[in-house]
Amino acid sequence: MRAKARPTPSPQVNGQYARASARLKKEATRWAADGPPPAATAPPLSAAEKAARLRDVGPAAYLFAAAAPVLGEAMDVEAWKRYVDDFLKELGVTKASGPVARMMAEQLLLAHHAVGRLHVRAATRTSPAEVAAYHSSVSRLMTEFRRTSAALRAYGAGAARSAAVAPRATASTPSAGRRARRAKTTRRTKLGSNHLRGRIRGKHPVG
Repeated sequence: MRAKARPTPSPQVNGQYARASARLKKEATRWAADGPPPAATAPPLSAAEKAARLRDVGPAAYLFAAAAPVLGEAMDVEAWKRYVDDFLKELGVTKASGPVARMMAEQLLLAHHAVGRLHVRAATRTSPAEVAAYHSSVSRLMTEFRRTSAALRAYGAGAARSAAVAPRATASTPSAGRRARRAKTTRRTKLGSNHLRGRIRGKHPVG
């Protein structure tokens, strides 16, 4: 059988289709103009800005990664950063304490949460050998925690003593040192002159 030929649209239908297509294109252009502007892209960070973020956010990211298997991702990096900042403030570690004191304090936090995670793993094991291995790791890590805590206290005490001694050590200025040497030389000169006059006057035997 011969296929039926498709009916040819009338000029009136073609005109309506063309007008509808033009209207849709115009409305689409208006919708795009009324839409929200594209989000602005943040400028790239410099090397110094990246280093600052690594210093400020790095410990929080480590804690997030270490505790995520237990606490989940609801505790995001920003929450951990606030936690780290509060801990350092309570501990009295500031920028003036120096980078070593800050690192030791951050290591205490990492060790503390690592111990907690090991306890959780030990509690979920049924093999006595695995439980003993985890408890042994907990014991060793707690020992390192106590050593780091003692080292941080000793470091802070040493820094405090250095800060107390520093003003006395730097009190002497170059001009003060020159005046002291000049006065000492003058005293020696006066003593030598008096001794020589005494010999000339016969107060001291010559020979």
